[in-house]
Amino acid sequence: MVDFRPFHGLLPHLSNNEDIAERVSPPYDIISAREQEELQSKPYNIARITLGGADGNYEQAAALLDEWIATGKLIQDADDCYYLYRQSFQDNGKWLTRNGIIGVLRAEGYEAGNIMPHEETFPQVKEDRLNLLRATATHCESIFGLYDRAELDMDRIADAAPRLFKTTDNSGTVHQLHRISDPTTVAELRDMFSTKKILIADGHHRYETACRYSRENRQDERKAYVLCTMVSSQDRGMFVRPTHRLIRDLGYQPKDLLERMEKRLYIRKVRDAGAIAEALETATSPTFGLLLRDDSMFIAEYPDPLGDILWSVDAYVCQEVILREILYALPNGNEMTIEYEHDLRSAVEQMNGGGLDLAIIVRAPSLEMVWKVAQNGRKMPKKTTYFWPKIWSGFVLYRMKR
Repeated sequence: MVDFRPFHGLLPHLSNNEDIAERVSPPYDIISAREQEELQSKPYNIARITLGGADGNYEQAAALLDEWIATGKLIQDADDCYYLYRQSFQDNGKWLTRNGIIGVLRAEGYEAGNIMPHEETFPQVKEDRLNLLRATATHCESIFGLYDRAELDMDRIADAAPRLFKTTDNSGTVHQLHRISDPTTVAELRDMFSTKKILIADGHHRYETACRYSRENRQDERKAYVLCTMVSSQDRGMFVRPTHRLIRDLGYQPKDLLERMEKRLYIRKVRDAGAIAEALETATSPTFGLLLRDDSMFIAEYPDPLGDILWSVDAYVCQEVILREILYALPNGNEMTIEYEHDLRSAVEQMNGGGLDLAIIVRAPSLEMVWKVAQNGRKMPKKTTYFWPKIWSGFVLYRMKR
């Protein structure tokens, strides 16, 4: 089972006229170039550290972080604490709240079976994150872990714990951080997590980097841990969004493409995006929406999933059948580029705006399927899941040196 501990959090110390919104940011991997410029224009924003490496060299970012600590812009809690991270947001017009517990998780190999991945990773991304860790000796961003269920009442814990920060981001999501320092509650939480296994929902690159960093620093126990936010799979605000595939630079004739697809998939034409959404909502096997460059729309069904569990995951069938077998086999297949979008309406608007050749609308896997794949020791393709809202960075850091 996992070792998930309280710790001495490194927290922003705000001046009288300063808002926590000036300090925090989305995780590094979803920040656009425009957003990065805006965030890094703020003198003490965490993005100046997490995205502060020129050509992978984070020495300057590390010096800046040291300066923030030396001048009291960041201060360390005196006691070992957990932190409750609450996010409230709207989905289809309804307000939902998700409660996460922030602590530090011992980084160990997947082979032990206590911590399970569910997606593949990119080696070059891990190298960049390792450079950041080596330079700063600080976990500035939290990974996102799922556990099966909470035996403790998280709402009760939040009500009893003092709130440190509250802010609302541009999407309307409300972020709150509470400090949990009551010794009895801290002990109860540590005992609860000691019985759990963890699924990594988001942050595979950072977790695998933390494991490597831990091996490089075996003599230092503090460097054996990674900052982590734990959320119960049964949390009312816990769900997965889809990741659609948008294709550019793919020369094809719609008739030829459909003929190729009909050899592997059941294809039927539909009138509009609403019909696609309806078909995907009721589907029981891998099913896709296809938006072609001639403005036609289709449903594509993969009727006979093989015995391997991954063939029940839409993104895997998309990768193996639609992309590898069909699109890459087209005359210009090797020249195509793939972009990603989480919202069906936005995908339709981008197709209508021109520039895209094809949009593949994909269903998100259920949480149950994500767990099942991980427990079978398999990994879904990159960009299969999109856990939203994202865990924001900068509310609390884990410093591994004094």
